[in-house]
Amino acid sequence: MSEELTPQLNKKLKEWLLELAGKINWRVDKVLDSYRLAQRSVIIDVRDDGKSINGIRLRVPSETRDNAYYYVSVGPYGAKCTCEASVIRGEVCKHMVAGLIMWNMLSVIKYGKWLNLNELTWLKQTQDNERV
Repeated sequence: MSEELTPQLNKKLKEWLLELAGKINWRVDKVLDSYRLAQRSVIIDVRDDGKSINGIRLRVPSETRDNAYYYVSVGPYGAKCTCEASVIRGEVCKHMVAGLIMWNMLSVIKYGKWLNLNELTWLKQTQDNERV
């Protein structure tokens, strides 16, 4: 993801990130931390049916441990991560949000489609359960 986006794309990305922050009830700076994690992540697999991207798997570096990585899968029906916050506490973690951001950006780049966060029912369930 390039730091130099066109002004129109940059504005739309800001709006989408703000919407995401509101959807998962996070501060904007925490979502931006996930954006930076997405930039440092490695794509393992992309689920692409030729019309849209339906999910993604990433290897995300740990922010606190050297040479440690978490593996994340994000799709329309849910997300999983190997980090402690996700596995033990069942929380939506920064790594999942990084996956969501990467999924969105790939969708925009390849198909010109922004992810509709309202269609991701697992994000709503997370907010309703107050697990974030």
